[in-house]
Amino acid sequence: MGDWGSVGDVTDLVWRRDCVCCAAVDVPPAESGVPLCRGCAASLRRPAIRLGFPSAGLPVFAAGPYGGAHRGLVLAAKEHLRPEAVTVMGDVIAGTVRHLVAEGVLADPRLSPLVLVPAPTTRTAARQRGGCVVDRAARWAAESLNTQSGRGVYSGCVDVVAPAHQAESARDSVGLGRAQRRENIVRTLRFDEAGLNRLRRLLRRDRARACIVDDVTTTGATMGGFTVGLAARGVRVSAAVVVAEA
Repeated sequence: MGDWGSVGDVTDLVWRRDCVCCAAVDVPPAESGVPLCRGCAASLRRPAIRLGFPSAGLPVFAAGPYGGAHRGLVLAAKEHLRPEAVTVMGDVIAGTVRHLVAEGVLADPRLSPLVLVPAPTTRTAARQRGGCVVDRAARWAAESLNTQSGRGVYSGCVDVVAPAHQAESARDSVGLGRAQRRENIVRTLRFDEAGLNRLRRLLRRDRARACIVDDVTTTGATMGGFTVGLAARGVRVSAAVVVAEA
């Protein structure tokens, strides 16, 4: 007979059972199959809040403040490289989009197709994390919104296009002021022509809308700079969604 206790120990090492946000141990998997404790799950399901960032040039909504479950989730995805954290981020983004549709901020994607536009990062940062975290989360969100498993079913009405990245000369935004952040994004923004063309093509559909997606915002300056860059290339953005406001 095998040692089932040892097998269980090995299984726990392969399939982590600590909460992806707060690291509470022996947490049963949530609906998505990701270990998420009840408290963190409740925090992540709270209604999105509108942020007072007039300089961003568009309405910006955060799923929550940068603390507790939201902070833990972002760190798990970007610093600890837990792929299941990216899944939860996608669920949070999808939930926020559903909330904005219910509140009338965004039109129902079945009537006005929606394109999620991930905020840019450097290619090096994306490569170090196994791909851009925000882009991967946005794609999971779109899949959730488009499939029968989602609470709102917008089959084929939600797309994702990442039309830009930041040059390697981009500075870490930590410690930068609002003006510095905006200058940083404007100076280092690099657009991909193929991505831009696909984005423009999708937005030519009747009443189609674009929504920027990001993980964290502090002053809204980076969001504003990206919005200006898109507008200069013929892309109008209707709203922005972030996982957390710092």
